[in-house]
Amino acid sequence: MSLTNFRHDPLSLALDPNDAQSIGVWRDEMDRAFPPLDIVPLGTSHFHAQYRSAGSADLQLSDIKASPHSVHRSPGIITGQSFEFYKLSYQVSGSGTMTQGDRELELTPGTITVYDTARQYDLHFDEDFRFIVAMFPKSALDLPAGLAGEFAAYPLDGTTGTGAVLSTYLMGLVDSLDHLAKPSGERLARTGLDLITSVLSNELDDRLDRNDLGRSLLIEVTYYINEHLQDWKLSPESIAAAHFISTRHLYNVFKSAGVSVAQWIKQRRLTEARRDLADPVLAHASVGQIAHKWCFDDAGYFSRVFREVFDISPSEWRTRAQFSNVHSLRA
Repeated sequence: MSLTNFRHDPLSLALDPNDAQSIGVWRDEMDRAFPPLDIVPLGTSHFHAQYRSAGSADLQLSDIKASPHSVHRSPGIITGQSFEFYKLSYQVSGSGTMTQGDRELELTPGTITVYDTARQYDLHFDEDFRFIVAMFPKSALDLPAGLAGEFAAYPLDGTTGTGAVLSTYLMGLVDSLDHLAKPSGERLARTGLDLITSVLSNELDDRLDRNDLGRSLLIEVTYYINEHLQDWKLSPESIAAAHFISTRHLYNVFKSAGVSVAQWIKQRRLTEARRDLADPVLAHASVGQIAHKWCFDDAGYFSRVFREVFDISPSEWRTRAQFSNVHSLRA
């Protein structure tokens, strides 16, 4: 799975528990929906599952109900940028465990957790369960991977605060899942991704060691960059000046996030341009106009770096998004 082949058409699948082939059908479908997984049913020969899914350009949302089984994401099938995604799950009913790295957590109703598809992880469910899975490219988050990655296999509360807002939104979207594949889906997905970023950012603030000034500054600067992406004067120098620090200090702060300041600014602008190109509300704007909106004054350079990041040209990406929108309107 790559950034360019999220499923846009809603899909609904219900397996017959009396059909011995059901588990094979389930494995095949999960491999199409997510990066490849090893799936093993637990304690029953009558495997049953229900699956509903739809996707926008940046967000695939799945509603999964199934009998007990385990899921293993093997390191042997984790290669390349094709799997640069995060998955966020919200446990609706039933319980299980999730393990990634040295963290293991209980998945009980109301639990939200994030996992990195580029790393090994395991899910284990001993009882019937239902959970909602939101999968999105890492670049779709407004947080550097060095910050967002801290939440792998870390429990978040989906019953209070911003976590409750996010879980309510996800459940509402699941109830009208086909809207994700319609022209309005890009806006719905953007709202969802903004909520996910807010939940993670708030959690970072709550968890932050107040003596960790570098981490605190990184979060503050990230907010500042997101608010000034359309400012042509935005630069490491202007950011450092706005925060009364040296550019050297700024570079060192971003080093811990695994990306340079300039790279992060470019990545955020490309992500916003990608969203705009897929947005039917902006279909009247040319590729060049959208590039200029996000501070790319050279169309050739914009096209080149867009392809480098997303493996598709801006025009091809827009055409694909428009085709999906027209198809969904006819469905």
